[in-house]
Amino acid sequence: MLARDERLLLRFTGSSVSYLEPSHVTVRQREVLLLRVTARCRCAYEWGMRVHYFAEQAGLNETQIYASVYGDADDPGWLPDDKPLVRLADELHDTISVSDALWTDLCAAFSEEAILQLLLMAGNYRTVACLANGLQLPLEPKVGRPFPARKH
Repeated sequence: MLARDERLLLRFTGSSVSYLEPSHVTVRQREVLLLRVTARCRCAYEWGMRVHYFAEQAGLNETQIYASVYGDADDPGWLPDDKPLVRLADELHDTISVSDALWTDLCAAFSEEAILQLLLMAGNYRTVACLANGLQLPLEPKVGRPFPARKH
């Protein structure tokens, strides 16, 4: 859709720090955060693409993929190192801020550059969600994966 105006496309894609090389975060850290960000934004389009292309590479199992949509940071499926990332996605979604307690935990686990990269990624993929949801993009054929059915 953005390719209709190359300027829009280039400005948007040129600002993504998700694939910065070398990155300040691992593929798993990136994907835990971005799956949670896109799930909280109810962006099935981007969430499904990330599951298809990156979940295996990130070492995410089906329990964790499910938890990215319906769990929280205390979900037993998450590894201890995943929990601050889920908390970050949730706090940014709910408050557009980071609490002092979470900031302390992030500083204990990540470099300052990594925290900046995580914040930029969360904001960028919130924008992706606004675009995909606002344009009502359908799932991509053959690679788009819908949100899992909620278990009772």
